Amino acid sequence: MDAGTDKKKRNQRLSVFELEALREAFKRSVRENGVVEAEWARHAELFVKSTLQKGSRPTRA
Repeated sequence: MDAGTDKKKRNQRLSVFELEALREAFKRSVRENGVVEAEWARHAELFVKSTLQKGSRPTRA
């Protein structure tokens, strides 16, 4: 892969709408997985890693 292309992907910014979709997806994941508030930080870390591995931007359902 071209190093310039890789850097460009890392520097992409999410729009306000994409951030809102990500926020809603996280909240849905918390509800569906029964995550207690004390575990939100760890769940958020895993959620973001999982989302990044999928290689797609969040979308609203």
